[in-house]
Amino acid sequence: MISQATREDVIWLAGVAEGEACIDLHRGRYPRIRIGMTDRDVVGRVATLMGVSVRVSFRPAPHAAMFHAEAQGPKAEAVLRALLPHMGARRSARIAQVLGHAPKTSKTPVPISRPPGLPLDKAA
Repeated sequence: MISQATREDVIWLAGVAEGEACIDLHRGRYPRIRIGMTDRDVVGRVATLMGVSVRVSFRPAPHAAMFHAEAQGPKAEAVLRALLPHMGARRSARIAQVLGHAPKTSKTPVPISRPPGLPLDKAA
């Protein structure tokens, strides 16, 4: 679970997410983060950190099996908030956009932290 992860684990997950994650709103409403690749061990660690299970999909040969980890709703929101300070500008903007459009899943809003030097919106 991301709330119990070490700082190093969160930074590692941010590195994987920077290159492999799909961040969007599921059904146009719920935050979601998906990571898929052919490396079962990497996806297993991602799934453990996000508190989800690993899903596998097969394609005909010569393609390798694809392993997926996906979190949505409150779990995805917690993961995205933990990753945000460690992401690059483009992914940070996407996370802020997704979290800004998602319904509030907790009663008390948590401020969105930004990497230093990034504006809060594109107009700034």
